[in-house]
Amino acid sequence: MTTSHSYYPVALDLQRKSCLVVGGGTLATEKVEGLLVAGAEITVVSPTVTPTIAYLAAGGELTLQQRPYIAEDLAGIYLAYGATEDRVENARVAADARRLGVIVNAVDDIPNCDFFAVSIVRRGDLQIAISTNGRSPAFARWVREYLDAWIPKAFGGVLDALADVRQDLRAQGATPPYERWQAAIGEEVFSQLPRGVTDGARERVYAAVTAPPDPERPAGSSSLPWKRA
Repeated sequence: MTTSHSYYPVALDLQRKSCLVVGGGTLATEKVEGLLVAGAEITVVSPTVTPTIAYLAAGGELTLQQRPYIAEDLAGIYLAYGATEDRVENARVAADARRLGVIVNAVDDIPNCDFFAVSIVRRGDLQIAISTNGRSPAFARWVREYLDAWIPKAFGGVLDALADVRQDLRAQGATPPYERWQAAIGEEVFSQLPRGVTDGARERVYAAVTAPPDPERPAGSSSLPWKRA
């Protein structure tokens, strides 16, 4: 059995940061689409590109340089992808980037990666990231598709309600204990969502978080079904 060292999972803020994608094929297109979601300022360098990249460039969503890559393309770059179909070229991008202190990913080439792009399940601002430390992207994608099929779309709305209530309570100087939040989330997720009840989530969460303690519930007991005795 092969082993790998563990990577430190983080969520990078790429909003308005300059990112470089070297390559213009399917791999590069996938990286571009992910960077767009993160709000990055993207430059693509490749002699040829997919119709998607060409369309995005024409619409001003990214900057396209249709020519071979040169090391100078990394000037001022925060994050880079070597995403061509040529592993030697990708490794050259990685070597140049590391020399300049730019974090880099050479697609499907672990020794030349400073990071891995994880598979993500999104529900609004809720993001669930799946990583296999680069050992099996196919399995990471399978897990993402599995979770995507099971996690309700309304989870994004639950997060919005919780965030609004948290902001209101912080303005009041109130800091309810985790058990109150746990109860509110459990009630919303396990009682309301299965019935398709999404309206009024903010009001229900606020009421649950600020409710007085239930004298019939032992201290420290859980509202989660799988933790109940």
